[in-house]
Amino acid sequence: MEKRSVGVKIPDFPPTYIKLDQNEKFIYITSKTNCESYQIAAIITYPDKKDVSSVDLETGKPRNENNKLALLLHGSQSHKSAIYQTLLAKRLAQSGYWVLRIDFRGQGDSSNNFDAAIGRTLDQDLEDISVVYQTMLDRSVREQLYKTDTISLGVIVAHSRGSLAMFKFCLKLLSMACPLPSHLINCAGRYDGRGLIERCSRLHPNWEREGGFWANGPRYGEYKDFWIPSSETYSIANVCVPEFAKIPPNCSVMSCYGTCDHIVPLSAASNYAKLFEGRHTLKLIENADHNYYGIEDDPNELNLPTRRGRVNYSPLVADLIMEYLNNT
Repeated sequence: MEKRSVGVKIPDFPPTYIKLDQNEKFIYITSKTNCESYQIAAIITYPDKKDVSSVDLETGKPRNENNKLALLLHGSQSHKSAIYQTLLAKRLAQSGYWVLRIDFRGQGDSSNNFDAAIGRTLDQDLEDISVVYQTMLDRSVREQLYKTDTISLGVIVAHSRGSLAMFKFCLKLLSMACPLPSHLINCAGRYDGRGLIERCSRLHPNWEREGGFWANGPRYGEYKDFWIPSSETYSIANVCVPEFAKIPPNCSVMSCYGTCDHIVPLSAASNYAKLFEGRHTLKLIENADHNYYGIEDDPNELNLPTRRGRVNYSPLVADLIMEYLNNT
């Protein structure tokens, strides 16, 4: 893995719109690209101290064999606490994981994209993940951030375009002979990039001629309009997904899709199941859309909570992920 200069800034007080549990901290992971400094906003959730299986009773320190980090990655026009991430972080911490959920640059509370003219490209996402990975390799940063002498990346959970970044990052780890996570969890990830081009053309008929389109997304605690250059879209649409099959078989994969996904076709679920055949687990959630909300007139047979008048399937997503991790 390419050696990077990384650091950590822990503000005395997080932004007022960020709510934290007692075992959480809002942080900035800092680095540089082409001599320009930037920061990646993140929330770290520390393992639940009541989980005595993760603590050496004699020393009071975490046992090395349980020092696993779960990295949560969001999708397009999203942020570190979107959809299921806050709840999942809590559940993972209760099971002994350190959990880090980040804002990619250009989103949430992180720095702006390196080049506004090309936007949030997949290469930039990979650089952000690499910086996070470096926090585990740099001893001084690791001890400051994770408060443990040893830690390794155990699982990545990614949503939508974040899944492409997750798989691409694993190929990068493989090329550098670095250890891969044991589990990769793909939540509603796109498989065929042509579908993204078709969607953009349907929603924004002139986007290619105009060089991009306007979208709305979270930035510093509120939703704002921002320009998405066509280069950002192409960086996602041109990914060669079949290459992901190179990821070694000892890395198991779970996919979770809503049967009423309005953004990514359900064929992506079956395609990933074929691509990772023999080490793939597929979970489908009836009546759920791309962000795991229920469709209109959803009968809510599981008596799940609602949000803005729609069934919220995020608790079920968290249940399915934890069940998978506990059984594999």
